[in-house]
Amino acid sequence: QNLCRCVRHNYFHRSGAMKLVPWLVVLGLMTFSSVMVVMFVRCGEDPLTTGSGSDGDPKSYSHALIELHRAQSSEAELKQQVVQLSEQVQSLSSKLEELGEFDDSVSHRLAILVPFRDAEEELKQFLPHMGTFLAEQDINYDVIVIEQVDSYRFNRGMLLDIGFLMVKDTSDYIAMHDVDLLPLNPDLDYSYPRHPRHISAPWLHPQYSYKTFIGGILLMSSRDFSKVNGLSTRFWGWGREDDELYKRITEANLKIERPPKSLGTGKKDTFKHLHDPDARPRDMMKVGDQYKVGKERDRETGLNTTQGAYELVSNELVMAVGYTYKHVKVKLQCDQAKTPWCVAQTTCNPGYFKKPIKGKPGQTICTRCGTNCWKGFVLVGKCTETGSPYCMKVGRDISEEEAKKWPAGTMTPQ
Repeated sequence: QNLCRCVRHNYFHRSGAMKLVPWLVVLGLMTFSSVMVVMFVRCGEDPLTTGSGSDGDPKSYSHALIELHRAQSSEAELKQQVVQLSEQVQSLSSKLEELGEFDDSVSHRLAILVPFRDAEEELKQFLPHMGTFLAEQDINYDVIVIEQVDSYRFNRGMLLDIGFLMVKDTSDYIAMHDVDLLPLNPDLDYSYPRHPRHISAPWLHPQYSYKTFIGGILLMSSRDFSKVNGLSTRFWGWGREDDELYKRITEANLKIERPPKSLGTGKKDTFKHLHDPDARPRDMMKVGDQYKVGKERDRETGLNTTQGAYELVSNELVMAVGYTYKHVKVKLQCDQAKTPWCVAQTTCNPGYFKKPIKGKPGQTICTRCGTNCWKGFVLVGKCTETGSPYCMKVGRDISEEEAKKWPAGTMTPQ
């Protein structure tokens, strides 16, 4: 009972790892003693009468025979105890090794992995903001930007796997971090995580609220990330790879930590969200069986399949806005027989239209047409290859100035 209390106490306290050592010694001595008893029984010796002091005393000899009989009758039980004690020693040794990672004297290093494409303006804000934020928490960190420079659709999962493979020998935990999501609340904890720690919890993220959401910013130890085999690489385009990662984490019986709901901030003021939907529209169109496959647990791809699935174009230390970071450029490979949806589409599916990308004349992306409006607005128009219905205020015309005050998600009449 004392041993169990000790394990529970030290498992949940960072500085108590070495307190387990005496208990490991006790278990070792117990195991050794049990083995010696079994050896005496097997050799036919009486551990109570062997040696000096018995002098042939009938009472002592009789008592010894009784004890020997008891020992012989419980030999099987002793053997089982030896096995159980050995297993406990091995288990606690593993716990001790794990607890060593949480000792205050151990220095940890964070690798911030940023999957990246066409977001230079966001990166210029990200670097100084994170530098200041993490300095307040005294975090040792590196920023690794993994940029996809091929013509395939964006693959966030593979980029993060590539980043991890590059830093696993120099950092002992990672942050999978969207470049357009900046933490504002100083109580958001970026220290070494005992369990996977989802910083941008559903009650804090400015956009997503479903309870299994783990996107945005997620911290994991290198041990845990390796344990779940990283992220699936089957997801091309926007979304779903973090939902599949959630399945991997829960299947591995890993607890997900999140900031408390009493943090003091909410969806509007915990993060600064830099996303501009006109300049960075989401590539969310599903092609072929992509939606069906995306709902399944991927047991084939991950860290184990990433190593030979990309070409390293460059790997450089870069100085920008006063901060140094590692900028990695890669060209991903795609098995189109397995994931034909990796190829960028030239035509849009029904229900999608070609939305122009702000700042990039002539470039468009297939975006879902509007299907509903806020209360008090009505959907006007039809979904075509080049346009979407828009929301208009019911009952009277709306000026352009008034339209700017509409709730987020509405569209200005053309």
